[in-house]
Amino acid sequence: MKYFDKKLRLFIAAALCLTIMAGCSNSNKPANDTSSNTQANNETSSTPDQSKSEDNKTADNNEAKGNENALLKDIKTLAEEGKIINSNFADKSSNISDVEGKLGKADKSEWVSDAKGNYSTYSKDNVVFGSNKGGRIFEIRSFDSRLNNISLSMVEKYFGTPAHNVTANGEKIIGYTAGADFKILFVFKAPTNSNDDPKLDHYSVLYPKGTVNSMASDPGREW
Repeated sequence: MKYFDKKLRLFIAAALCLTIMAGCSNSNKPANDTSSNTQANNETSSTPDQSKSEDNKTADNNEAKGNENALLKDIKTLAEEGKIINSNFADKSSNISDVEGKLGKADKSEWVSDAKGNYSTYSKDNVVFGSNKGGRIFEIRSFDSRLNNISLSMVEKYFGTPAHNVTANGEKIIGYTAGADFKILFVFKAPTNSNDDPKLDHYSVLYPKGTVNSMASDPGREW
C-alpha cells in the first residue's frame, strides 16, 4: 500500500506539472492573432484612393477650363462694345474727363507717340486709358489678375488664328477684330525654350478710328 501510495502521489504530481505547463503555454498564445489583420487594415486605410484622386483632378481641371473659357467669352462680348472686363467705361463713347470724374486723377499720365495718345494709369483699378488730344478714349488696357490664368494657347484655341501677330521688345502681341469698330490686343511675354506657352500679362480693346488725326494727315493706328 505504501508503495502504491507513493506511486500514486508521483503520478498526480506529474499530471499537475503537465497541466500547469500546458496552461502557461496557452496563456502566452493570443486567442486571436489580429496583428496581420490590423496591419492590413492600416495599410488599406492609409493608401489613397487613386481613382478618386484622379477624378477630382479631372473635375478641377474641367472647372478651371470652364472658368477660363467663360472669361474669354466675356472678353470677346465686351470688346464688341468697346469695353474690358473690369471697367464700365468704353472706347469711342467715353472721355477721359468722365474717368477722372469717377476715379479721380490718374496715378501716372504720359503721352506715348507710338500709341498716338495720352495714357492714364489707374493702378488700384488695374486699368489704363488711352485718349487722344480731344480727350476721347480710344484704348482701354486691363491688368485684371484673372488674366494670369490664361495662356497663349488658350487664346489661340478660343479665338483662332490671330489677324495681328508681332513679337518685339520681349513681348508677343496677338490681335483680333471685335465687331465693326474695335480690336482686341493680347500681350504676353515672348515665348522661350523653357516657356513656349506664356500666360497673359494684359489685354486691351482698341478703337483705331479714335487715333486718326485728320488735321495732321495721320491715318492713325491699325493695331
